[in-house]
Amino acid sequence: MSLISILISLGIESYWDQVDRLRRYDWFENYSHWMTEKLHGQPFYHSPAGVLLLIAPLVLAVWLVNAMLGGVLSLFSFVFGVIVLLYCLGPRTLARDVQAYLDAAEAGDHEQAKQFAQEILGRPVDEKPQQLAEAVKEAILVQANDRLIAVMFWFALLGPVGAVMFRASALLKEQSLLVPDKFSQSANDLFWIMNWIPARLCIIGYALAGNFIDTVSYWRSLNDFWRRDSSDLLVASGVGALRQDVRSDLADADDEVFIHGVAHTMSLIKRTIIVFITVLALMTLTGWLI
Repeated sequence: MSLISILISLGIESYWDQVDRLRRYDWFENYSHWMTEKLHGQPFYHSPAGVLLLIAPLVLAVWLVNAMLGGVLSLFSFVFGVIVLLYCLGPRTLARDVQAYLDAAEAGDHEQAKQFAQEILGRPVDEKPQQLAEAVKEAILVQANDRLIAVMFWFALLGPVGAVMFRASALLKEQSLLVPDKFSQSANDLFWIMNWIPARLCIIGYALAGNFIDTVSYWRSLNDFWRRDSSDLLVASGVGALRQDVRSDLADADDEVFIHGVAHTMSLIKRTIIVFITVLALMTLTGWLI
């Protein structure tokens, strides 16, 4: 059922333009601030236990709703799972954001392209077209995992609870950048733990969907696969899979070459998602046969 839920969610995300408007996480920020005020001053607040206690009510609520709906009719639980997964993907549709940037960049509208790039990068941008294209390319190699692969992995493993856990950890990590303290460090540690396995699976997907030898050649050593920061490894592996040198001289090519590089990167990500779904389908089929 997880495979069918993932396929339906990806289909809705691809063809329903309004889905991004429904993904609003302002409530989570308000909730986390409220919980922080309640937990602040407690001896366990600045420890991993404080972070787990913050997300525990959300996880418990999703588990209870899913269990109750499944107890009434399995179809209700299935629909609930699709809704939760669709809500946890994103928060914006990566393919739609990248296409908007590409349309503006190819039309030569750099100001508009910067606005769309800002949505992808999550920060103000002021780079020249070539540097901006490189930044977008590297960002989407990371966000393909954060927005899609990791959410689908945890959903396939733990159902709606897994998707909510990952999205909550990602949101807490983003909030922790604003207030660096021990609680923020614990939030970052939780995200690191939940992101480690899906990031490596995404890297394997890049290698299978792109160029395997070049992917590995962009690692400093084989230990990189286990020890290197996930974001850095995703960028290096993705660039290797595309057979593009991340240290290339930006002055040696025109803007169009770099823009096409972004398009090729998005194609790699789409192929990686197909690889992920194919493997999941084979695992599901094998389970049915056994």
